[in-house]
Amino acid sequence: MVRSEGAGARPPSPVAVSSRAMDTPIDVLVVGAGPTGLTLAGELLHRGLTVRIIDQSDAPLPWSRAVGVHARTLEILQRMGVADELIAKGQKLHGATLWSGGETLARVDFAELDTAFPFVLCVAQPETEAVLTRLLERRGAKPERGVALRSFRQDGTGVTAVLAKGDATETVRAAWMVGCDGAHSAVRQGLDLAFEGDTYEDRFYLADVKIAWDTRDDRVTSYFADDGLVACFPLPDGRWRLVMSAPAGDEATAPPTLTELQDVFARRTGAGAALSDLAWSARFRIHCRQVAQYRDDRVFVAGDAAHIHSPFGGQGMNTGIQDAHNLAWKLAAVHRGVARDRLLASYHDERHAVGQAVLRGTDAATKVGTIRQPAARAVRDQVARMLSGFEVIQQRVAREVAELTVGYERSAIVAEHSQGILQGRIGAASGGETPTVSSIRSFDNAARAGQRARDGRATRAGESGTRALLETLDDRRWNLLLFDGRSASPEGYARFAAIASAVRGRYGDAVDVTVITPRAARPAELPDEIAVLLDPDAELERAFGAETECAYLLRPDLYVGYRCQPADEARVMDYLRPLLRPAR
Repeated sequence: MVRSEGAGARPPSPVAVSSRAMDTPIDVLVVGAGPTGLTLAGELLHRGLTVRIIDQSDAPLPWSRAVGVHARTLEILQRMGVADELIAKGQKLHGATLWSGGETLARVDFAELDTAFPFVLCVAQPETEAVLTRLLERRGAKPERGVALRSFRQDGTGVTAVLAKGDATETVRAAWMVGCDGAHSAVRQGLDLAFEGDTYEDRFYLADVKIAWDTRDDRVTSYFADDGLVACFPLPDGRWRLVMSAPAGDEATAPPTLTELQDVFARRTGAGAALSDLAWSARFRIHCRQVAQYRDDRVFVAGDAAHIHSPFGGQGMNTGIQDAHNLAWKLAAVHRGVARDRLLASYHDERHAVGQAVLRGTDAATKVGTIRQPAARAVRDQVARMLSGFEVIQQRVAREVAELTVGYERSAIVAEHSQGILQGRIGAASGGETPTVSSIRSFDNAARAGQRARDGRATRAGESGTRALLETLDDRRWNLLLFDGRSASPEGYARFAAIASAVRGRYGDAVDVTVITPRAARPAELPDEIAVLLDPDAELERAFGAETECAYLLRPDLYVGYRCQPADEARVMDYLRPLLRPAR
């Protein structure tokens, strides 16, 4: 077991004396080269840090394991430049159907999701890891395989770690270390972090097989049966991933055979379809666990090292990738001296809350899906039929599965200010800079502080054609968007110029400033150094509820950090002051 020598920790296990001197210090040591670690390492490199990423396995595991990539994760991968590459290797699933007793119990469709990716991508985890590894190599690094973390200690200015490869050991020095090393995390154990939670009594089967049936291969198909459930996920090679609760009393340890799988599948689905060509199978128990702290000074945990839960909903790998995405920009900003530690502290606050929500949701889904009492099953089925008939509920379920509802509205580092509707003026938005009753309503209904920013197409002044807003923004910086609204005035542009000057004067290029106007040409009143987006079709106005003047400050992860209506220099500066350091 790995031990940390930090305060209060037990001494490290004895290790052989290193045959190598300590290397030149690196910025971040990433332990674990699964999807979480690969995402983190790639994003840190993108932000200019030096990284080593190690994994104790000699090679990536070949089994399919996690197979669902959700819309929010695809949005992140698109920003990283690899979404299209991964989509080409996967199968798009456009919805899910739940059966019980030979009838459709519920349907969920993804077509109406407000994202460029209105589907679940079904793709084997090794493909996801391969895409992320190639990106990492393009950015100048690659995973070091067969390298284990033997021990580490931190001293307030960095982390000293002992690594082992075969019989050789090496001592390395890093400013930070992140454990992305899975459910049996050596980093978590070295920090003596309790992995609190429970293990479910039910056991489950996983298997990748071919099925001789005519069921649609663009949907998840699941069955509630008297003695358990079956969930079927189409894979791109003509196989299906099966997730099935094991029969009562099953205590075997060997992977389930094709005959065992066929018996359970036939009994619960009534499909009369034959299973064949078993590629992989496993028996497993579901754990529901989470650490109390995602950070201990200069060491962090992410992904399965921080939380494990039921596979229902396919949230695990996606949550880990999003952990990494949240941590990377904060860690890079603090390490480079751009941001204060309060920003980095928000990693635990934000992602621990998301992890708790995932555990609650998957726990509820697992318990509902494995109900065995006949009366309780009947109530469950009736409730599912009733709720699935409401379109608003279907859409909510689809958004939650796609992880588009993940947000940080309760985070200590997000805020917003707006006027109450009774303070709004009566009249048209084009009649002045101050908010109207209508524009206050529009602003209230747009993305709030802590929520994922919405998108729309616009034209950058001086260019031709339109581009999606979020594609034009530099995700290594904060982006302050100043919306012109439908009223234009010299006073308003002077106010925007003053805000841009104040922000740049204090924070340099840590914050980009862009004015968004409904005009078809760049306002002559604005200084040339201020970037301008032209929004004559009002796509961005509708997306951001910007009928009258307002300001949005987007974080590097493209969540809304702060917004106000109308734009207010003092409020924007007050928000940034405890988070960012003045430019040197």
